[in-house]
Amino acid sequence: MEQLFGHILNMSITGSYVIVFIIVARLFLRKVPKIFSYALWSVVLFRLLCPYSIESIFSFIPSEVQNSPLNKQYIQTPQIQNVINTSDQAVNNISTVLIPATSATSVGMPPVNSTDTWMIIGQYIWLIGIALLLIYSIVATVRLLRNLRAATPLFENVYERIGITTPFVFGFLKPRIYLPSGLSDNEKAYIIKHEQVHIHRYDHIIKPLAFTVLCIHWFNPVVWLAFYLMSDDMEKSCDERVIRQMGSGIKKEYSTSLLSLSTGKRFMGGSPLAFGESNTKGRIKNVLNYKKPTFWVVLVAIIVVLALCVGLISNPKNDSLTVKDYAEQFMNQNITSYENGSDIKIINSQITKLEKIASFDDLLATPLEIWSLEYRLKPDDPSKLTMTENVVDGFITEEGSMGKPMLLFSIINSTPHYLGVIRSGENDMSTPAGQEMAVRVFLESNHQLPHETYSGNHMLVKFPLTTGETSQLLLSQPVVQGDSGIWCVERWKDTNGNEYYNTPQTDVTIAEYYARQQTLADQGEEPALLDPLQVAMNYISNNIGMGQHVKLDQLVVNKKATAEDFASTPESTLMGYVLNLNMDNHSFDFDNIEWLTMEDSARFKGLNINPDEDMPNGVYILNKYTYTDPLEVTDETRYSIVDTANAGAQKEVSKQEFIEYFKQYTDFVPPCVITTKDGYVTSIAEKYVPEAFVKVNAMK
Repeated sequence: MEQLFGHILNMSITGSYVIVFIIVARLFLRKVPKIFSYALWSVVLFRLLCPYSIESIFSFIPSEVQNSPLNKQYIQTPQIQNVINTSDQAVNNISTVLIPATSATSVGMPPVNSTDTWMIIGQYIWLIGIALLLIYSIVATVRLLRNLRAATPLFENVYERIGITTPFVFGFLKPRIYLPSGLSDNEKAYIIKHEQVHIHRYDHIIKPLAFTVLCIHWFNPVVWLAFYLMSDDMEKSCDERVIRQMGSGIKKEYSTSLLSLSTGKRFMGGSPLAFGESNTKGRIKNVLNYKKPTFWVVLVAIIVVLALCVGLISNPKNDSLTVKDYAEQFMNQNITSYENGSDIKIINSQITKLEKIASFDDLLATPLEIWSLEYRLKPDDPSKLTMTENVVDGFITEEGSMGKPMLLFSIINSTPHYLGVIRSGENDMSTPAGQEMAVRVFLESNHQLPHETYSGNHMLVKFPLTTGETSQLLLSQPVVQGDSGIWCVERWKDTNGNEYYNTPQTDVTIAEYYARQQTLADQGEEPALLDPLQVAMNYISNNIGMGQHVKLDQLVVNKKATAEDFASTPESTLMGYVLNLNMDNHSFDFDNIEWLTMEDSARFKGLNINPDEDMPNGVYILNKYTYTDPLEVTDETRYSIVDTANAGAQKEVSKQEFIEYFKQYTDFVPPCVITTKDGYVTSIAEKYVPEAFVKVNAMK
């Protein structure tokens, strides 16, 4: 929706310039028949409806209009800048692409700047405005239709209705002419001729279409002015044709009818086409001053109007960069990076390969292309090179620690526009599915796609890791919605907010892969794909490697989840020893433990635990790790300790009080229960432990 609104704003900017140009042109065409001015408004209709156009050296559109800030934001893509550090995602060994969490994405959603916020607000106001205009027009049209049911047919498509004040054409597919009662035969003759000209020129279709465009661009006052002037030119050109066909002798009587049948107002909406709408004075003056133009005047007017149409429909030809130009810019920026970061000088450079490896038509409104780039850089002194460069035969190559660069472009009007770089080491670029997922990850990280691969039904499944942390899966139905549709794991997220994208292991596109899976399920060969919980368990077991540790009854399922629910990072609860916590910094060491009870008896044999000897109180503290994890607290972290006056209860204290409290323990330090989210500790609470009955073992 945001992209659509952006396109509308861009079209409105260009359309405004075209409207102003035509208004000025009308001043020079005021002595020629109004049909030529009326024809020019077709260019405005095209510009306000179509987001694309041809390029021409004869274009009257300034390049500044095409390169306006909104056009840069929503149509043209960024120029090559900071390409060395673009989109550093990583790929793990389970075919999922990882996007690391940052402070900007601490709740799993992309950061939104003030411009984005205003654009989101603006698009909803825009939709409300469209709805109000359409509702008003529809209600007015329905009321008029009911009023016309009592009209009396005269002949063919001409009807008479008592109570209406002016003649008009009403109807879209089968237009009818409605006349007020009491008209003389002469008045009926030229008034019917006027309305028949409207029908013959399809004005009864053009005006509703123009009103629809007005509804889309209702926020632009210049478009309202254009609609008014177009309607005026429509009526005046129609008047002129009636005079030309019936002779100048009817001018006076025709003008009198215009005056007597004037409504004094304009009908709201695109219908009906009324004979006596407003600007009666201008129409009467135009009728009385009308003279049949000479051949040469008409010929010159036709040439001028055609030239204006070509110049205003086409966009200016600009010296657009090619894919090779962008590739050379990329290489040159890498040369600058090498030379600025060391005393190395590049004395020769050459692109050795530039090849399109994939294209996508359905991810954005414009097609996308991936181009593989390889180059060689010759340093002045190869001995100065370090181990960080990839060197072949004395030349620095394009390959870095994150793999080879893959340049991503959007194709607008057959012109490439650089989006950014995807690294081959970060993504599986050897298959169509891997390429598509790499592009999706890039677009989502740059806020050009929502964080949702498949719209429709979703399930959110939370599951524990062996460390006690909580992760979550987002399941979707990629092909068919409902009971007959298969399920897949679209992506998953850990407690630190890192988001992992699931890439199917296939040689076909992702859509083809899931279509085949759906077919297998329909044929009864893969019934497990219809069970979302079984899909979740299989993924946890086969892709995350937690099959032996996660049981079905440990899953926490939200069957009516949305993508927004998944965006919220899961909160994890851990137990262990808090070490080296002090007031001077926000980090501490955490020694993870497991709190085992008799419910875990199935694991006792494997852990060499004798419950009779090691668990006198039914509790065993298992410390199986030989390392500690660094964790961070914030100023909002909550601390609580056991309330000694009420055994087992907790009381909240400050960080300083918490630290001072734990200083009393020497031989035995009680464990704590901590909660973490987005990589930070949200709370630390002392665990109540009956010290006399607990035996602490350590597994080294």
